Amino acid sequence: MPRVMLLLCLLIALPAAALEPVTVQLKWTHQFQFAGYYMALHKGFYRQAGLDVTLLANGYNGHFVSPVEAVLNAEADYGISNSGLVRDYAEGKPLVALAATLQHSAVSWLVLERPDIQNLHDLVGKKLMTVFPLSESVELLAPFEAEGINLNQLHLVPTQFDLGPLLRGEVDAFDAYVTNEPFLLQQKGIPYRLIDPRTYGIDFYGDILFTSQREMMLHPERVRAFRQASLQGWRYAMDHVDETIAVILRHYTTDRTPEQLRFEANAMRRLMQPDLIDIGHMNPGRWQRIAELQLGESYADKLQLQNFLYSETEQQGRITGFLHLLIAVSLLAILLMLAVMWFYRLNRRLKTEIAARKLAESQLLNLSMTDPLTGLHNLRYLQQHLQETFEHFHRYRRPFSLLMMDIDFFKRINDEWGHAAGDEVLRQLGSRLQTHLRQCDVLARIGGEEFVLLLLECRQEEACRRAETLRMQICSEPFTITSKTTLTLTVSLGVTEVDLKDQEICDIMARADEALYRAKSLGRNRVECYRIHES
Repeated sequence: MPRVMLLLCLLIALPAAALEPVTVQLKWTHQFQFAGYYMALHKGFYRQAGLDVTLLANGYNGHFVSPVEAVLNAEADYGISNSGLVRDYAEGKPLVALAATLQHSAVSWLVLERPDIQNLHDLVGKKLMTVFPLSESVELLAPFEAEGINLNQLHLVPTQFDLGPLLRGEVDAFDAYVTNEPFLLQQKGIPYRLIDPRTYGIDFYGDILFTSQREMMLHPERVRAFRQASLQGWRYAMDHVDETIAVILRHYTTDRTPEQLRFEANAMRRLMQPDLIDIGHMNPGRWQRIAELQLGESYADKLQLQNFLYSETEQQGRITGFLHLLIAVSLLAILLMLAVMWFYRLNRRLKTEIAARKLAESQLLNLSMTDPLTGLHNLRYLQQHLQETFEHFHRYRRPFSLLMMDIDFFKRINDEWGHAAGDEVLRQLGSRLQTHLRQCDVLARIGGEEFVLLLLECRQEEACRRAETLRMQICSEPFTITSKTTLTLTVSLGVTEVDLKDQEICDIMARADEALYRAKSLGRNRVECYRIHES
């Protein structure tokens, strides 16, 4: 009997002894940003995959370790970084992207509310605090290049991983995660503005799980097992947020509140979109576009991404093929039957996956052209559609007008009632404006409280009449912000019409903006029409 008990103890101990050690370099301090990896540990998903995983936190006491350098120097087996990985790969660094945790990057420029910084161009010459090396800040720098702003025009300083310099006025902008710093400012009641790269057409993946090509070549099964267990952990974390928050507070951090972690979880859900897209999904075409934005089209076209992007189907196929080859020596007939069945299932699975990815890509394209708050078109869509309309005008002389609108004293709403009330006002205004659209009109929210209406086949006189109708309708009907609270709002509008002298769409946009500025300068709650002869 004692021998039997000893044998049982040895059998129980064997799996623990056989676990492979794996180290992961996180890109920041412990928080909900890495919830999937925590839950993969605490729910036993890594252990079931035969792995003993150690998570290395980052950014404590102002000390930042580059996850890319940690993996390349064999200080970690896996890491979490940003879409700058493709630039590192293009520079010859042997990296493999395994999964995109966030479908949209969480990084954004954060500035305090002030009149001299309203958009990206206002940051030129200002002191901007960001992470060095600059490959870790690629999402924040790419919009400047996309807008034709040379990075030499920027005053970049290394981050102190603390909002203190921004609050004290020592820097003008801070590289923030929309999942974190906005919560801290809201708690303090400090008004702020986010200058989002997506506003300028830069929509990168965020928090990329990656490894080295050496790990991929020597341990393909470990890579597959680690990736699957990690994604399983992420699915569990997003489906069990309260349990995940409790684990983080108990085992990983003492400087975060449950409310802060819940804010982070909600923000990450919006960036992950797990209800639309499988967690970890990466699209090769989108990666190609990210490479073009970072490296230029001519260089990116020559870049071979096959070795950079992990393909579980490809890796599994290699392993299965190897096993088939071994079995074929003695069981050729059975092997042929299994191969036929395997290929049939694989073909069916691929068809399903291709259909799902096409649907996801279509949904992603729609999201990239849509303002997430109001559901209206965004600035990117407006610029694209306006460019097409502008070219059509010069070819066929079909007139159109542009109406630019701004809510008067909108900041007071946020200050007095909170940003949630401000968001509700923006949604209601967008809904009202849509009721006055013709089928051919294009309505977009271009940022903050500003809306633009593109009126096709419409001369300036008619556009001004429509603008006055909109103004009167908006100020005549109160907006509801709570079940017991309503607000009466006014708007200022600037109107102009396209002209044959216009060389670029920015010419007509500038006139509409000037007319809007004049309306606000003359007391607000009015319509100002820019006459071409004024210029």
